[in-house]
Amino acid sequence: MAIMVLGADGYIGWPLSVRLARELDEEVIGVDNLITRRLVAEVGGASAVPILDPEDRVNAYRKAYGKNNLKIITGDLTDGDFVDALIAKYKPHTVYHLAQQRSAPYSMIDRDHAAYTQVNNLLTNLNLIFAVMKHDPNAHIVKMGTMGEYGTPSYTISEGWMNIKYEGKKYRIMVPRDPGSWYHLSKVFDTYNMIFANKIWGIRATDVQQGVVYGSRTEDTLADGLRTRLDFDGVWGTVMNKYFAQIIAFNKVLIYGKGLMRRGFLSLQDSIDCLFLLGQKPADEGEYRVVNQIEDIHSTMDLAKRAVKIARKYGYDPEFERIEDPRVEKQAHRYRVVHSTLRKLGFRPRKRMDDVLEEIMQDMLEHQDIIKAHADSIWPKVSWKKPLENAPHEFESIKSPAAFLKGKGYS
Repeated sequence: MAIMVLGADGYIGWPLSVRLARELDEEVIGVDNLITRRLVAEVGGASAVPILDPEDRVNAYRKAYGKNNLKIITGDLTDGDFVDALIAKYKPHTVYHLAQQRSAPYSMIDRDHAAYTQVNNLLTNLNLIFAVMKHDPNAHIVKMGTMGEYGTPSYTISEGWMNIKYEGKKYRIMVPRDPGSWYHLSKVFDTYNMIFANKIWGIRATDVQQGVVYGSRTEDTLADGLRTRLDFDGVWGTVMNKYFAQIIAFNKVLIYGKGLMRRGFLSLQDSIDCLFLLGQKPADEGEYRVVNQIEDIHSTMDLAKRAVKIARKYGYDPEFERIEDPRVEKQAHRYRVVHSTLRKLGFRPRKRMDDVLEEIMQDMLEHQDIIKAHADSIWPKVSWKKPLENAPHEFESIKSPAAFLKGKGYS
């Protein structure tokens, strides 16, 4: 019996792989093309917490836990033949799909980065669907989505479906999507491709619409060599990482626009707990299940004040600096989300936000030389309002989607 984690070298993929391998006596097959390391370097960023190469990570796991049930295979999931052979060989009963370009700002740099994001994300998802249908039709796919698919509507965001009344009749429809970037739009495509595969083939899937994840540690990755990456630059870093990096580098906190934009959040530990639980309590055979995965809702200003309060414990006294919001988004809005399925399955959060935020601050201070060496990458340079000109490209293939596809055999 095997479990597969696609995107196993990533921020969530690595601690999830370790958790699964540590807790279960099953083979855990991680797969990754390691591209995130290169794409972060492309924009001048780096992980605030140094991470090992995949082979060394696996060796560190074996040393820490005395188990030999985790491996990482390096491969490109946009290659349909590679994915087909992978699923045919291992026939995993559960596949966690986290192997996608995950940065909204990266997708907004210019045409080529938008095209790379959408081609990459759609191909990895479609290749997985077809391979599972062909070789492993009873497998359970746990697909990582994003709450950003929904946007910030005035109504309450339910889990997947909503009941409406139209022209005097009642209907049950999918919650409308209103994505906020080319990246989020690619995830909407993924959702509907998975829904379609479920409708025609009965693919078993759990679609995890996840909020913003924050945190630098999990209980499974505290041993030497097991830490996960922690991005802080203006393209790949999430909001709390960027705040603490701004404090360490500039003694400032940059507030986008009014700072009243609200989103859902959960800690890295709680995210791993949720994903582990969803694998242990899978969707029914032939079911497409939607889970909204958040715990807290905060505005960016709320989070900025929390960051400042924590930073003051360590001798900083940062000031707020308001800048024009580089994104096109509502500056003030309501935000209500139903997230009851995981609770019904038995999930209970274990981490207080302030405790996790203090851990981030401590880990960033320990490696503040990395943050200061990459300080220029912290400032937001990508604007939703106008694509960048002469933007750097990490590899030539993303300059032309046609060349990218041709290189994958789709000519």
